Amino acid sequence: MVKTKSIKSKTQFETALALEKSGDHSAALKRYEQAVSTDPTNTAAWNRQMILFRRLKTKQQEAQLIKKAIVAYQKVVDTHMQEWINANKDKADHTRELATMLGQLEPNGMPKRDHHILERWQTRLYLLEYRLKNAKKKITPAQKPIEKKKINKSQPSAKPSKNKRQRNKNPTT
Repeated sequence: MVKTKSIKSKTQFETALALEKSGDHSAALKRYEQAVSTDPTNTAAWNRQMILFRRLKTKQQEAQLIKKAIVAYQKVVDTHMQEWINANKDKADHTRELATMLGQLEPNGMPKRDHHILERWQTRLYLLEYRLKNAKKKITPAQKPIEKKKINKSQPSAKPSKNKRQRNKNPTT
């Protein structure tokens, strides 16, 4: 059953990729969504969706997608790991003590995972959220307030007045 899901997801991904190349981004996004709903471990389909959102300059949607991808991917990987542990109980029990001594187990007893794709997604999410938080709102010229120059009368002007020039010519007066 897992293989059939993977094959179906791959077919949906290839269709989405063809749609994307033809320029139909909305249809491609729908096909990519179908591919990841069929197989949440299809990282290529998740990545293409993220790239499309980035190209369409929809950072908020990209951030939401990354969160969804991380949760879905972790859930499937955890489920597969738990199924393996249940199917291979003797092996898991015999190696648990050694794995604990080597620091290879999480506090919940599950093996530590080293998923580079999750690390990349989390880094991208962090950067996106930082940019969204610190983004300055663009102000159109119609929205800009009119700035009035303040004249400070206490400061001397750059040009000396006529009276001062005349005084400088006649030092005796």
